Formats: sequence, C-alpha cells, structure tokens
Amino acid sequence: MSVLKWLAGLSVVMALLVVGSLGVFAGTQPLEPIQKIEVEMNDDYFNPKAITIPNGKPIVLVLRNNGVKEHTFTVEKLGIDYEVKPKQIKIVTVAPKTSGTYELICRYHSKEGMKGQVIVK
Repeated sequence: MSVLKWLAGLSVVMALLVVGSLGVFAGTQPLEPIQKIEVEMNDDYFNPKAITIPNGKPIVLVLRNNGVKEHTFTVEKLGIDYEVKPKQIKIVTVAPKTSGTYELICRYHSKEGMKGQVIVK
C-alpha cells in the first residue's frame, strides 16, 4: 500500500470521527450554572432572613458565620442541618424536592429570635 493511499484512508477515517462527534455534541444541552446564595449568620439573626431555592435543582449555599457564637443553619422538614463555627464559612450544596415555605432556625439560638424562612419553588 502506498503512503498516499494510506494517508487518504486516514483522512477519511478522521473526517468520519469529526462528523460523528459533531453529531454527538449537537444533541447536548449546555450545562446550567449552579446558583449560589450567601447567608450571613450573626449573633442571633440570619441575613437575608428569607431565601428562595429552586425546586429540585442543586444550589450552593455559602454560610458565613460573622458572629462570636456557633450557629446552625437548620431546616428540619427538609433534612438540612449544618453547624458553622464563629468566623467560619461553610459551603454546601442542597437540592430540595418539595415545594413550600419552611422554617429556618439556629438550633442554639431560635429562642433568641434566630429564625428565618426557606422558600422552595
């Protein structure tokens, strides 16, 4: 087999691979960026007091404890419970699958008014 025929055959194979892979990529959807919500936890309050999370889609929560006490980000009915030490940042991903409005509390300071809401829709 001559080098010229071999190169021609290789060119045909490469062209088929490129065309085939274009067909594969043409049918894919671009990835949707994951949304991020920052929640400040300070001594006895959340900021913002209410957050909205899309139903069934992953979302990144950046939990920033700016206080001097340890706090929790707790939504009991959604099974969400994270402890955050003073001056610590905790980054978590959640994807609740049940729409509704849920109570957000700090397990340690809810009696002092450290409450909020998580709205899933």
